[in-house]
Amino acid sequence: MFPEKITNLHSEITFKTSRSGGKGGQNVNKVSTKVELDFDVKNSILLTDDQKKIIFKKLFKRISKEGILQIIVQTERSQLGNKKIAEKKFFELIEKSFLKSKKRIAT
Repeated sequence: MFPEKITNLHSEITFKTSRSGGKGGQNVNKVSTKVELDFDVKNSILLTDDQKKIIFKKLFKRISKEGILQIIVQTERSQLGNKKIAEKKFFELIEKSFLKSKKRIAT
């Protein structure tokens, strides 16, 4: 079950943009299309301590020592496209971290 407050996390997300590598022609050198989504799990106001513990436990590989969950996307040629993909990945990760796995029944 997805906690209601989690859908309001947009206010605590920050975005950074930079130049993306790879294909794109002359546009690569001029336009910042790479998007980095940062979410400070440690200092989040909207998450409870229990929710923070769950996120740290399930997403520990993606969270820095400072407690920041970072998602980097540079697949699209537009900044807006990459931003949408980053947001979608973020909410999918958060939602999956709160799903409870079914207990295995030995056969």
